[in-house]
Parts: sequence; structure tokens; C-alpha cells
Amino acid sequence: MDTVASAPEGQVAAIPDDMVITLRKPVEHGGMTYTELSLKEPTAAQWGEWDGMKGVEADLMAVSVVSGIPRQAIAKIGARDLILASRYIARFLD
Repeated sequence: MDTVASAPEGQVAAIPDDMVITLRKPVEHGGMTYTELSLKEPTAAQWGEWDGMKGVEADLMAVSVVSGIPRQAIAKIGARDLILASRYIARFLD
């Protein structure tokens, strides 16, 4: 007999496979202008790159690693954009 698991009541069933965040304010770094963050589920190896870090440093590194944008550029994005991006990534790690 096949069964299908469903999310418990009050819990979100699925996380979107990817997310694009248009930055509220573009940032420039290394001759590049970044206007958006393209995010997806991190791989185990990517997760290892910020495992053990805490707070904002972990958020900056996670968003950098998953988006492929240099950490120095991620450090320039607005706090609201960083929080949105880091919360999306964190949903995969709960």
C-alpha cells in the first residue's frame, strides 16, 4: 500500500525550489553591479562552508555561497534583503 506523507496541520508543506530576490538597492563590487539574488536549496558541501558560524556572519556567508555572489558584495546589501534571503535558506536546514 502506497502512502503519501502530508505536512502536519499548521505547517508549510513545501519550500519553493528556488527564489529570486530583487535587491531594494543595487550594490557594486569589483566592477560588477548586482541587482538580484538567485537562491536555491544549498548542497551539503555548501552548507559546510558556513556550518559553525553564527549570526550575521553565518547569514552573509550562506547567502554568498548559495547565490554565488562574493561575500564582500553581499555585505553591502540592505538588511531586509539579507534577512529575506537567509530565512529562505534556513528553511532547508530546519
